[in-house]
Parts: sequence; C-alpha cells; structure tokens
Amino acid sequence: MDKISNVSELESTRRTVKFFEGLLRSTPNGVVVTDASQNIVLVNGRFSSFFRQHWRDVIETNLFVWLQQLDNGSVDLWAKLVDSVYRDGYCYDVNFNITLTKGVRHLSVNASLVAQESTEDQGIIISNWRDITKQVHMEEQIAASERLAVLGKLAGSIAHEIRNPLATIDISALNLKRKLEGADEKTKSQINRIIKQVKETVDTIQSLQDLSKLEAPNKRRWDISDIIGNGIGLSKSPQSVHFINSMTKNELFVDVDEKQISIVLRNILSNAVHAMDNQGTIWIVAYKEEDGNIVISIRDSGHGITAEDVNKIFQSFYGTKVKGFGYGLTICRMIMEKHGGTIDAVSEEGKGATFILRFPSADTEH
Repeated sequence: MDKISNVSELESTRRTVKFFEGLLRSTPNGVVVTDASQNIVLVNGRFSSFFRQHWRDVIETNLFVWLQQLDNGSVDLWAKLVDSVYRDGYCYDVNFNITLTKGVRHLSVNASLVAQESTEDQGIIISNWRDITKQVHMEEQIAASERLAVLGKLAGSIAHEIRNPLATIDISALNLKRKLEGADEKTKSQINRIIKQVKETVDTIQSLQDLSKLEAPNKRRWDISDIIGNGIGLSKSPQSVHFINSMTKNELFVDVDEKQISIVLRNILSNAVHAMDNQGTIWIVAYKEEDGNIVISIRDSGHGITAEDVNKIFQSFYGTKVKGFGYGLTICRMIMEKHGGTIDAVSEEGKGATFILRFPSADTEH
C-alpha cells in the first residue's frame, strides 16, 4: 500500500512540475527566480529571448554578472530593486533600458519575495519582466509629433527667407577664405568656423523643410543598392570622407518611399561626417535577417556618442551636434516607423557610432 501511495505522490509531483513548466513557457513575460546571492535558479525562454540568448546560457549564472555583461548601467538599478524587495517584500514597475547590439530593449520589472518555511531558502526573489519597447517608442512618437506639429506648419514659410541670406554669407566666407590664403592661423580658423556654423544652420533648416513635407509614404519597390547610392549622393560629403559600400545590385529589395528614406540616409551620413570632423571612413552594409527583415548598417570612424546621449538622440529638441536643437534623427525615426521599420544607434564614446535601419522585407509585404 505504501509503495502504491509513493508512486501516486511521485506521479502527482510530476504533473505539478509539468503544469508549472507549461505556465512558464506560455507566459508572454520573462520570469526569473534568483536566490539570496542573486544566482539565477529558474528562468523561462521568454526572458532569454529578450536578449537573443538560450535559457540554458542564462540558468545558474549570477544575475548581477549577467546584467553587467549586457549593460553595466542596469546593475545598480537591479541592486536598488533587490533592496526594495528585501525591505518591503515587493517592488513594482521598475523600468530597465538595456542597450543591445540591435538597439535598446525597454523592460518593466515587477519583483516580490518568495515566502519560504526553510531558513536556508530565505531571500528568493521572483521577478516578472515585461517588454514595453513598442509602448515606449509609441509614446515617444506621439510626444515628438505633438512638439513638431507647430514647427512643421512654420517650416515651409520661414526656411526660404533664412536660406537666402545664409547662402550669401557662405559664398562671402568662401571668397574671403580664398583671398586670405596667406593669413595667420587665427584668421583662417575664424573663417572656417563661420563656414562650419553656416553649414550646420543650413542642415537645421533642411530638417525643418523635411518636417513640413512629412506625409504618408508613397511606397514602391526599390533595390537597396540604389537607395544607398542615392543617400550617399545627397549627403554631399567632402572628398576626405571615404565610403566603403559592400552592396551590389539585384541582391535585396524593399518597399519604401525613396524620397523619405533618402532624408533618413542624408541625416545619418551628415551626422557621421560631422562626427569625423569632415574626414574619415563610413562603412555601409546591408543584409537580410533570418526573419526576413532587411537591415542597413552605417558605421563611422568618428568620436562616438556617450552612453547617456545614445538613448536620447532620437528625441525632439535634443542633439549632440547642436545641443538642445536636434530635429534630424527624430524625423528619421518618424519616417522609419511610418514604413513599419525601426532605427537604432549603438555607440561607445571615442569608437565611432553605428546606426541600424531595419525594414520589413518586400517579399513579406505582398
């Protein structure tokens, strides 16, 4: 009788384990269980998929160490969350912005302390990780649209009036530079500074004009190599900037509004040229991902972007080129999202920046 009872209990335990395993697999959120030392003792596949890893590579690792390898800034945030859980028994709605190779993943985390009878098992935390990346991007998009709506109406009328006198200043400065070739270095530096500031102002005006023309995209099928070639041509980069473009014709195709995507490429390439002080190398690569998305990766040899700035450069009125007055990359994000795509930046200060444009495959849209 005891033997039958033991078998029955074992079978019941197996069913219970399978039930909870099924729950972990089916939940749309990531689930992580850590012990008092923050070693991961249980994790579901959804959590590891957020970071494009397999759950077997995550289990039994220390969460502090694992987060540090992904994004060092998240370590302090997790430490504060753990302190709150141990103090209050729970902690809700802590937002992690983790920078990955393919952009920033925004996650909202709820965590609570697991009650245990055994003193050896005290300190176990279960945390629920919810992906809010699309929600964050949507909120940013709405906020950007609201802030830029008025500018869009004014842009067309004021841009022409500003551009003409700037063109006169630019021509005069270039003529002065030629006439004063034998001048001292201080004078040359001041003239170059005028020319540079005029160009930056013209770029800002161009962004305003782009904004005023921003409508629903008129898509048609384009060879990705033609899109890239057109973007390079519109960037009007100096000869001291060297492009390495690995694309050839008839390889990859996307359904896009070519004029709008040219605006995106022109903005990114102009920023890259500025970051390299008008000389350096820009690498452009395009490829197809396993899920069918088409990616254009643009990497420069410039100064790079700080960790603080890289998460803000797509926001309206923010720019590392002209502090407090950045429109170009916000417009780029708006255009990419209108195309059902995304734009992300990956950078490390002093080591250049990489901008990643991701488009739905033309084959998947028809």
